[in-house]
Amino acid sequence: MRRNMLTICTVLIISLIFGTTEGEALANKPTHYIGLHDRLLDFKDVRVIDNDMKIPLSEITQVLYIPVEKQQGVTYLRKKGIVISYDESTKLTSKDGVELSWSPIVDVDGTLYISAKYIARQTGFKVEYIQKMKTLRIFRDDYEHMSHADYEKHIKQLLDKKQPAKPSAKPPTKPEKPGAKSATTIYLTFDDGPNKFTTINNATLKKYNVHGTFFFLGKHMKNNEKIVKTVASDGHYIGTHSMTHDKDKVYKSTKSFIDEMNEGTKLINKMTGKDAKLIRVPYGSKPHVTPAMKKQLNQNNYKMWDWDVDSNDWKYTDKDADKVVKNVRDGVNKANKSGDRNIIVLLHDRSQTAKALPEIIEWLQKEGYTIKTYEPEHHIIQNFLSDITL
Repeated sequence: MRRNMLTICTVLIISLIFGTTEGEALANKPTHYIGLHDRLLDFKDVRVIDNDMKIPLSEITQVLYIPVEKQQGVTYLRKKGIVISYDESTKLTSKDGVELSWSPIVDVDGTLYISAKYIARQTGFKVEYIQKMKTLRIFRDDYEHMSHADYEKHIKQLLDKKQPAKPSAKPPTKPEKPGAKSATTIYLTFDDGPNKFTTINNATLKKYNVHGTFFFLGKHMKNNEKIVKTVASDGHYIGTHSMTHDKDKVYKSTKSFIDEMNEGTKLINKMTGKDAKLIRVPYGSKPHVTPAMKKQLNQNNYKMWDWDVDSNDWKYTDKDADKVVKNVRDGVNKANKSGDRNIIVLLHDRSQTAKALPEIIEWLQKEGYTIKTYEPEHHIIQNFLSDITL
């Protein structure tokens, strides 16, 4: 009898433990999703409140590049001449100073959530809800994007990949040691475009289903607006690399320096609608960027990237593309072994780079590295000045 009671108690305890774990897993699994153009955004906390999909205000404003500030208990969102505010004391939302009759912004346990439909429409986007996928797609007609039918198929494939894998009969593998390549992210960055090689590099990234970060020159953007828009719509981040890349002009004075950055950023915004605040200065930040220039970058809310690995691709011709591959491979391995978990690789939109890029990506994927584009909400500090404010 005692043995039976012991068995029953053991079964109950195991059931409670595993039942709770499974319940927590289901509770943390997203049931609704937000898409932007052709992407599926990685929001973990999408909630349906009053039959309306709401997401953390801090997350969606970063994705849509909406400046947010808080003053005396009031949160302000400013974009395209519109001011949306939320008053913590009254729990009311206002637009341009006029209180709304409903609540697109709500406070849930100290976190502000905002209606995805509302903020999208207020900032010039359209929305479409895909019932089968429980996905709200945010898009703009002036961006190139796939049809809604193709997007629905695309999202289905992405969501299918998110489904938990079936239990395997094989014994679990040992956890990877700290510093394993799967824990390291690679950021492939391309300078000096846009040009015809930008188009080739973009096509290569698309082929391998990875995203890069492009630092464009203003003088080239003026004549290649279509390429700029294509790169943006394909999910890559675009930052400015100055207007001229002329060392004498860019670094002539603090004013000329910040003017080159501001003009480049304005062009990106005009062509893509995105408020890009990541820059790469010509020839690297050290020793060219002075304290006065750095102060101007901070005042204009810029972030600045140099690099961890220099491919030195500019030194070679097409015949030497294998040397570009070797430089990247050696540099990435060295950085990873040193403990660098966010490795920024310097490349250029040039012929030899376009030839080397497929082999570079194939090697990185084979080795188990993760390749990403720049994410403003997860900024990585990498500048030769070792300045944590940039």
